[in-house]
Amino acid sequence: MDGSRVAVYYQTQYDAGAYVSPLPLVGLITHLYLAAYHINSNKVGDSITLNDHKPVDAYYDQMWTDIADLRDNDIKIVGMLGGAAPGTYSCLEPDAWDTYYPDLYQTILDYDLDGMDLDVEQYTDIEVVARLINQLKADFGEDFIITLAPVASALTEGGNLSGFDYVELESRVGTNISWYNAQFYSGFGSIFPDDQYVSIVEHADGIFPPNKVVATTLTNPNLGGGYVSPDSVVQSIQDLIAVYGKQFGGVAGWEYFASIPEAGSPWKWAQLMRDTIGNVAAKVMSTSTSTKDEAYQRIMARKAAREAAQAETDVDLLSGYRVESSGQ
Repeated sequence: MDGSRVAVYYQTQYDAGAYVSPLPLVGLITHLYLAAYHINSNKVGDSITLNDHKPVDAYYDQMWTDIADLRDNDIKIVGMLGGAAPGTYSCLEPDAWDTYYPDLYQTILDYDLDGMDLDVEQYTDIEVVARLINQLKADFGEDFIITLAPVASALTEGGNLSGFDYVELESRVGTNISWYNAQFYSGFGSIFPDDQYVSIVEHADGIFPPNKVVATTLTNPNLGGGYVSPDSVVQSIQDLIAVYGKQFGGVAGWEYFASIPEAGSPWKWAQLMRDTIGNVAAKVMSTSTSTKDEAYQRIMARKAAREAAQAETDVDLLSGYRVESSGQ
């Protein structure tokens, strides 16, 4: 897996009352994103929760034991901060910083987190995010992982939930950002066809190189819109590695507990991704320019097919509108 990451988000620790252990992921992933940490404005001095409980709650005792085993097996444990629930980043605005940042700092220390993944899904001033990135790096050192989780379209200055320009953020504090876990789902992107990944890498004079773009996909159609089957994800990974080689940033799955292709064995998704990256990477060592060109052309062919299908849909919708408008 040298050169490309395989990661999963781990938010659901109990499914229908049954504990979902991350231990089967040993040997399959490079990073575990522990989701989701929140800063709660009504709990000064004790403001951090992990989902609905304090990190210290007995609810997480088994999880922390298992996570220690993952760490012992060289898997990086990265906390995800924010997400769909509002309020976290409001607590890091200038007038609240001194009140709430110390709680975040202490949580990272207490649980020996290897990094933080900033999932900003509410309008937030770029100054707040830039300050947080710089402070985390200053406090925890060069090896501390700092990632962001924008919707994929935000990296080409399209649809965006965060309220700030990611191109500007990268230009200002990119040296302190490890990579981006771009969300390729929910109407903001798709990893198959995979031309959007290429568009991100080529956008703004290549400000986001492939080694800084991890493609995050849904692992189950019940987890949101825009699900892409594992077979299609594999096809995209194969061509993207053929084009970018070891510079391909990797793949992440939202989220672990419900992952398919095999219900009840959620680690099989990560295993498939690991095997795909490993097998393709071994072949790419001697990949010719023509092979890379062929992969790029396949990606562009999928783009053309997608655009043609969309154009046909648009024509059908317009025709229907005209029929309704004419009263026929």
